[in-house]
Amino acid sequence: MKKLLAILCSLVLLIGTVAMFSGCGKTLVGFDIELAQAVADKIGIKLECVEIDWNTKEAELENHSIDMAWNGFTYTQERDEGYTNDNGVQIGGLDFSAFYMENKQVAVVKKENAEKYSTIEAMKSAESFVAEEGSAGYTTIEDVFGKKPTGIKKQLDVFTEVSAGTSEIGVIDAVMAGYYITSETGAYHDSLAVVEIEGVEVEYYAIGFREGSNLPAAFNNILAGLVADGTVEKIAEKYGLQDVVITDRFGTYDENYTYPTDGDYKALLDSGKMVLGYTVFAPMAYFG
Repeated sequence: MKKLLAILCSLVLLIGTVAMFSGCGKTLVGFDIELAQAVADKIGIKLECVEIDWNTKEAELENHSIDMAWNGFTYTQERDEGYTNDNGVQIGGLDFSAFYMENKQVAVVKKENAEKYSTIEAMKSAESFVAEEGSAGYTTIEDVFGKKPTGIKKQLDVFTEVSAGTSEIGVIDAVMAGYYITSETGAYHDSLAVVEIEGVEVEYYAIGFREGSNLPAAFNNILAGLVADGTVEKIAEKYGLQDVVITDRFGTYDENYTYPTDGDYKALLDSGKMVLGYTVFAPMAYFG
């Protein structure tokens, strides 16, 4: 974990980022956004990015509001096979691409409280926790600390909640913590601290699709090609993620691969676009 945080410490937003999507004078950028654009270019369609409530990503996929949830989406067996949410509603399973990045859940506290909450037992004594609803961080708080966290809509808001003292401890992705806190150029580098959560296992990001979709296999081959031609590594280096990106899970690129002529893949071709669901989460998808 220390190695992972050290790697993330080098995250830097480079000047001159290629414009992807603009609105209100800002541009949507990030590792996931640029990689998705590269996939869309290979297919020959447009990329449309839609900010969603991450807690309803399964429903967004099911009702075809989006084609994929691609935004530092942590793979779990539960998400793959389906689960029952807090309201007792059965959430259908999803299909996933191969893993493309390593991550881990970490605790975020005020810098002056870093020593106070340096162990799991000490963290359990905290009275208030916060995490994005439907996130791996939310589940970690429930499973590791046995607490019910305050659920918020955006993982980014964990920083403001902890900074304001509204919650004592937040749990977020190490990739995001590295960008905003561990990095010397991070917006919260001087005010917040990252604390490791002992025993929490390494996680993996994957692209989430509707169950039964024929997109995962097709995307895996496209991504294998983008690994082979150096595109994935180039984008990872741009965002300081070259040491946590995974490039050997997509299989060997097959230039003679027969892409589907039906199902979700055909729907992309017919519409001329692929709709990606995201939440603001640097360095994966954010406004630069």
